[in-house]
Amino acid sequence: MTSPTDPPRPIEDEARSKVYAIVGAMAPATGVELADDTRLVTDLAYDSLRLIELTMALEQGFGLPELAPEDAAAVSTLGDVVRLVTAARRQEAAR
Repeated sequence: MTSPTDPPRPIEDEARSKVYAIVGAMAPATGVELADDTRLVTDLAYDSLRLIELTMALEQGFGLPELAPEDAAAVSTLGDVVRLVTAARRQEAAR
């Protein structure tokens, strides 16, 4: 995984707009400007059920196998979601 200070990579940039669209569409809070440091729970008002639904939407939206629960539970910001999806896409492509 990349650190928050690393520049975005092309595959990460490719996923970013789609992740933002999915997360934004499902967010209980509206009118929040989306950025990598936007927090899912605090800023977008996601609760545990909505986070599970988000995980399933990301799997479906990106054609990914089931994301590991411990990986999904470790995300707290939109940037974390982008990095999770990017890593899962790379793993899937390597198979």
